[in-house]
Amino acid sequence: MSSFPKATSELSPQIAPLLPVFRHHLAALHGNNPLAWRMAFSLAEQRWGEGLGLAMAHRSQVFLSALLACRNVPLHGFDPLDIDERQNLTEDEAILMSILSAMCDDNTAQARHLIARVAKNRVTAETVKAGLSLAHLLGSPSTSIRRPQAPKLRAVS
Repeated sequence: MSSFPKATSELSPQIAPLLPVFRHHLAALHGNNPLAWRMAFSLAEQRWGEGLGLAMAHRSQVFLSALLACRNVPLHGFDPLDIDERQNLTEDEAILMSILSAMCDDNTAQARHLIARVAKNRVTAETVKAGLSLAHLLGSPSTSIRRPQAPKLRAVS
């Protein structure tokens, strides 16, 4: 794991905020905390706003689900609520963050190699598409679908 980041401080500031979202999704997908997906969506909404945050959480879940479908073993991640491990990365988490970093940098060969490594040499089109879709969102500006003002009621005749 020497070439992968070992701490969140080594991650790109663009990708680092996804780590807690990933951790909550992994906890939900592995059954450790079946409702952790709610926290993942909530954290993403707080970080990126309602429009982009909910899309980011959804695409994160799709990406992780696609990767898990290629593996016979779960992805290892730290407990998202463990304060002592908050700044550390497991090898699987480091690879996931490196995949997204490579995709954001348009480094196709590196991204494909890392996906093959974490997906046990099964690079599916669904996994690549989900990862690219998530990487594309990382460069998008935060948005909100909420109206700046409350709706006004009008009498219609």
